[in-house]
Amino acid sequence: MYVDAAEQLISQARRGRFGELLPQLLALATDPAGEPDPAWEAGAAAIQILFWHDRFAEAADLAETLITRQAPLGGELCDQDVPFDDSFLAAELHAGVPAGPRMRAAAALVPPDRVLGESLLWRADELALRPAGQLLPSAHDWGGPVRSADGVIGGQLLEREFGSLGERDKPVAWTALKTTNDFPRARALVEDAGELPEEYDALLWLAGWYAVEGAVEAGERMLLAAHGRWWPYMRWDAIPDSMVLQPALRPVVTDRVREHYLTRPIGPEARSDRK
Repeated sequence: MYVDAAEQLISQARRGRFGELLPQLLALATDPAGEPDPAWEAGAAAIQILFWHDRFAEAADLAETLITRQAPLGGELCDQDVPFDDSFLAAELHAGVPAGPRMRAAAALVPPDRVLGESLLWRADELALRPAGQLLPSAHDWGGPVRSADGVIGGQLLEREFGSLGERDKPVAWTALKTTNDFPRARALVEDAGELPEEYDALLWLAGWYAVEGAVEAGERMLLAAHGRWWPYMRWDAIPDSMVLQPALRPVVTDRVREHYLTRPIGPEARSDRK
């Protein structure tokens, strides 16, 4: 019953009711008498929504509460990583709450050889070596140089005119452009040829490049286009969160983008509403 309740709430949230249903997701996640699995599923969805409201410290507190309650029991939560590990990094990056010691303390509660504990420890170690943004989802070398296409899957397609490529080849070519960080050519395809990738992450890559170049409206258009390309990876996946986590992308997460993502159906719910 509780699992059904969590999944139902998350599905309703994906119909563009994120703000409305956040309190119910938080209540289900933090109910001390609730069942463990629906609690962490509701908590994962709530964390993603809290990110969108810039409530990063609260998201990390929720992750810590769920890990403290459930990890010692060795349940399904211990087989997860995102968004729980992301929440600690985001709280450091955007709310000034140190992540390293907190992640290590949380990892100590997880039984050995489980995904959550290993991910928390790995990120805590990496945080001493590189910026938190590089450890968060959809990190790219925005502003960096174009790399060689040698050995890159689809690299040979970049030698051909994009308009001559078949529909199966175009996504591969876009992935190759992203992998080689070839924004000049990608920008020409977007602005001169009217091409856009179908892949969600390729659109985020474009948006980040526009952001570092100060082209806010163009970056905004990429994020709005990405809305229709996103699909939940897990059943608890409520809303994509990379764009509000990544520092480089946040300048193009305009009020219009926030309104679009928080109030419109997305993923399977968007498709079912169109039928």
